[in-house]
Amino acid sequence: MTTARSILSSLPGIAFATLAVSGETIAICRGESSHYRVETTKTAEELNTMYGVSPAQAQAMLAGTTLGWHALLADPEQYDTAGNPILRPEEVAPPA
Repeated sequence: MTTARSILSSLPGIAFATLAVSGETIAICRGESSHYRVETTKTAEELNTMYGVSPAQAQAMLAGTTLGWHALLADPEQYDTAGNPILRPEEVAPPA
């Protein structure tokens, strides 16, 4: 079982995301429950590239700050290299 501590150790100190509701670029600090608005002309993707943050890490950081750092989706291993959630067979198929 993956612990919050091991998940946090696999995440960068900071990542960036775009809020779907407002289109704002935000900064997410590892382990914090809030995010910060960023005044920039660069996109979140450009900032993440500059900081060496993978799409999977960025999505996990966004999930961590919104769902909690113990949430399954706060683990970057739950995403493919493009940052899309990996669906397990049990999550796709309806229960019998």
